[in-house]
Amino acid sequence: MSKEFILIAGPMVRASSWQPTAEHLRKLGYSLQVPDILAHHATPPAWSAWPRLLLDHIAPTDASILVGHSSASALVASLATKLPVRGIIIVDGDIPPDGGRAWPVRPALHEFVRRIAAADGILPIWSRWFVQDPQRATLIGLDQLSQNPIALAQFEDGLPAMTLSWFEEDMDLMPWRHIPVGYLQTSPIYEHASAEALRLRWPVEKLNGTHLHPTLCPAETASALIAIARQLEPNASRTQPKAPSRKTNPDTDRR
Repeated sequence: MSKEFILIAGPMVRASSWQPTAEHLRKLGYSLQVPDILAHHATPPAWSAWPRLLLDHIAPTDASILVGHSSASALVASLATKLPVRGIIIVDGDIPPDGGRAWPVRPALHEFVRRIAAADGILPIWSRWFVQDPQRATLIGLDQLSQNPIALAQFEDGLPAMTLSWFEEDMDLMPWRHIPVGYLQTSPIYEHASAEALRLRWPVEKLNGTHLHPTLCPAETASALIAIARQLEPNASRTQPKAPSRKTNPDTDRR
């Protein structure tokens, strides 16, 4: 089985959101790459430029699994057609089209972004998007994160203030679903996506957690990634009629 993961964060957050899971995987003997584009750019690059810039910070190997969280699902789909990888795992994100135009967020979230933008088109940092929606904040895990002011400050450090115009651009994807793909659902927000993944007969794992599971529950996230990666091996069965559901224990697996 592949012993390397390349963990890609969505453009609205920093790669540090993956660090707790990355540290756990390293302890288990896995190699990790966690590129952080925002560490090298004062302002967020254009959406369509993101895959090319990620390539500048990834050391290609033919034994790696690309893992994309949230809106990084389109990024790993793009990268998988440019790198020699063993497979892709999408974590709590929408499933991109198999080629053609891919937008940063789905239409409903795009409309939400329009509503919260300031008059000059500037958005608050991502962790402040849902201050008026406690239910959504709970599903995302922001309420859990805010219970630890130090952890929240670390998470918010360097988060970009996106502009409304940033969300108006698409990127062009090459066909990518010939590459082995798995799906990890960590929050109820993406039930529709995991259902689609099951329809496509991809390996699926479901966790009873939040969108920020890679930050808040790294041990469980790491275990689920490893389980999916094993199923992406060439000799593994692709048949999976129903995905298992795992119970999160926030008292023993929180950062």
